[in-house]
Amino acid sequence: MKMKPKFLNYLLIISFSMISIFASAEVINVTVKGTVIDENNKPVEFATATLISPKTKKIIKGEVCNAQGEFEISKVSKGEYILSVSMLGYDRLETENIVVDGKKPVIERNVILRENAKMLKDVVITAKKQFIEQTVDKMVINPEASITSASENVYEILRKLPGVTIDNNDNISLKGLQGVKVLIDDKPTYVSGTQLASMLKGMQGKNVDKIEIIENPSARYDAEGNSGIINIKTKHTKAPGFNGNVNAGANYAAKLGWNAGLDLNMNYGKLNLYGNYSNYNWAGWNTMDASRRFTSTALEGAYQLIYNKGDYSGTSHNYKMGADYFIAKNHVLSVMFRGNSGHNNNLDNSTTSFTDKYRNVDSVLFTAANQNNKWTNQTYNINYKWDIDTTGQSLSVDMDYAHFGFESPNNQSGYFQDANGVDLNHDIIVATEQGNNINIYTTKLDYVLPMGKNFNFESGLKTSFVNTDSRIDMTGFLTQNDHFVYDENIQAAYINGRAQFDKTTVQLGLRLENTISKGNSLVTNEVNDTSYLKLFPSFFVQQKLNESNNVNFKYSYRIGRPGYHMLNPFKWMVDPYTYNVGNPYLEPQFTHSLGLSHNYKSALITSLGFNYTKGLFTEIIRQDDASKTVYQTNENLSNSIDCNLSETFQLQPFKWWQLNGTITGMYKELQLNENVNSKLSRYSFNGNISNNFTLPYKLQMELSGRYSSSQLVSNIIVRPRYSIDFGLQRNILKDQGSVKLAINDIFNTSNGSAYAKYDNVDIDVVNKWNSRRVSLSFNYRFGKDNFKTRSNRSTSSSEEQNRSSK
Repeated sequence: MKMKPKFLNYLLIISFSMISIFASAEVINVTVKGTVIDENNKPVEFATATLISPKTKKIIKGEVCNAQGEFEISKVSKGEYILSVSMLGYDRLETENIVVDGKKPVIERNVILRENAKMLKDVVITAKKQFIEQTVDKMVINPEASITSASENVYEILRKLPGVTIDNNDNISLKGLQGVKVLIDDKPTYVSGTQLASMLKGMQGKNVDKIEIIENPSARYDAEGNSGIINIKTKHTKAPGFNGNVNAGANYAAKLGWNAGLDLNMNYGKLNLYGNYSNYNWAGWNTMDASRRFTSTALEGAYQLIYNKGDYSGTSHNYKMGADYFIAKNHVLSVMFRGNSGHNNNLDNSTTSFTDKYRNVDSVLFTAANQNNKWTNQTYNINYKWDIDTTGQSLSVDMDYAHFGFESPNNQSGYFQDANGVDLNHDIIVATEQGNNINIYTTKLDYVLPMGKNFNFESGLKTSFVNTDSRIDMTGFLTQNDHFVYDENIQAAYINGRAQFDKTTVQLGLRLENTISKGNSLVTNEVNDTSYLKLFPSFFVQQKLNESNNVNFKYSYRIGRPGYHMLNPFKWMVDPYTYNVGNPYLEPQFTHSLGLSHNYKSALITSLGFNYTKGLFTEIIRQDDASKTVYQTNENLSNSIDCNLSETFQLQPFKWWQLNGTITGMYKELQLNENVNSKLSRYSFNGNISNNFTLPYKLQMELSGRYSSSQLVSNIIVRPRYSIDFGLQRNILKDQGSVKLAINDIFNTSNGSAYAKYDNVDIDVVNKWNSRRVSLSFNYRFGKDNFKTRSNRSTSSSEEQNRSSK
């Protein structure tokens, strides 16, 4: 049913009323302020000023000085305090007791810090992050902690993550579950799997701060993504002064590829400017050997034997720029522009042999295809953040506009010969022009209210408008002309509460989403209207058993909406006998997801997961014996059950050896339709392991590998595969630079093989590509990044600073 506009108006009124009430809560209005200078009467930038209890010596409140050395601690309660001021490189200073009795609205104390003469001139502290970090609600991956990952593109990094697999069609799965939602800086990507893969291949690991794997997202996140979320957080440097990073690299895998990038940051007081650019060029080849066996009466036992050899090359440009302006110390306005553009050329030559059941050749089709994919994507964002008080109460507003454009001209030609090589005068020529434009407008409001030390409340509103305009014009052997327009509006509201009871943390969330969508095929005049209003609850419990052990339970109800490309009723031709086709009648799928995990000192993380999905949509292969064609489409099945058990370990057998990895066992069951006998099921497992060694002469080495057993993906069985990687790094130029040598897939084993046997479908496919790759990369950081600033250590307000970055 459709959601009435009045309902949204009520939500807006209620939310803004709550914000007004909480923001206007009465507090004691006493301020302790001052200026911190050194012995030369110069301001000490970003020193930490804290009020300490004289009796307990506990920190009550604190602030960080600005670039002029000024601090202002507001809303101080009545009582007696010691003002403590500290800064790296200076002796800590504590003043006499300060009495706050409410008689003076402002208490001023100026401070002079003296340099610490005993401190070494140059102190280098090396803190190596773990590759995998487990938090309460997600797993965090730090690419820079891996030698090989930091020199790779993001697409290659994703293939190595715990529980993550990517099939030959660029579909991403998490612990055997398809439909993973990929975000970049908390923002959805509204493109197909192939287009997303092109974007990710152009993003360098060096520009990624972290990657979050969220299996059970809270109510704050969009409800979409029935198998979880992968959030790629790019770097947003805020180090003071002017600084930057430059990197370059080359790789060889039968063909040469290269990349280069530049990061710049300028931060002076209230204004922070940043930007980065990277260019990635790639080239390679791939092959496909496929056999299709016909099982119908007329063609029983006959085969189509296909061999395809493809050569590809491409380039991608990624860029990001933005500014943060601190209107006041607790008000920040940010603008950001991020873009990606590029192209990929594919040259394919195929041979299709038609044989009898004894594989005697009857005729052969030779085809050649030339495809040039071009894309351009831009995202514009403006964000306002108000830190209402020092307790963490805040209000933020986000507005986005994003545009995604894709063009793909494709020309194919072919001719037939008989078994003796005689031309049958049946030539094939097909010319295709296809493309799509996607425009997204999004506005989001989030409010956070801590209520004492043990309770926290969040609420928010969001609305998004999406328009996709897709077209295809095909002439020649096959003719098709269509124009498909899809509009979608999602309105959402959420509340989320967290409570801390001694060693138990409980979090409850509820998200309401109203979806209104319309798909219109302008040529065939097919219109499909859909609207639905749904509630999505989430529930989390964490129990700390002792200092070394804690247990987490998670539950969430999620939705999976079909991708826009899935709804297009077009046919995308691979060859005259193979094509993909969209399904405008796909319906959403809904998933109940449960998880139970145990964490032992972050060294051993054991997780158990269960997912039940109703109305699962997935890729299905269909075969038409009459025309000898095979096509792939998406269809809604009855339901699916997924269970998984994983063990993640991070160990340090010796000071020079760090070991981490994940092993995941999975069970999948698909109910294809209402017939209880139409089931497909399979047990499978995958695992990955990484060894990092600290060697003499500033050398670091990594040896890693991964293995996947045979798996059930939709109704296709993917055969086992494995690969091993090697990396070696050395710091140079006074540790400001580094050189890395990496070899991916040393034994060239990361190839794909799969088969499908059901109904009248009997297909076996083997894919190979140049997966073994040697890479050499260089990185150098420059600028003033080692002077006395807040970036040198954490402070009492570090969490608030992190919350105001995007």
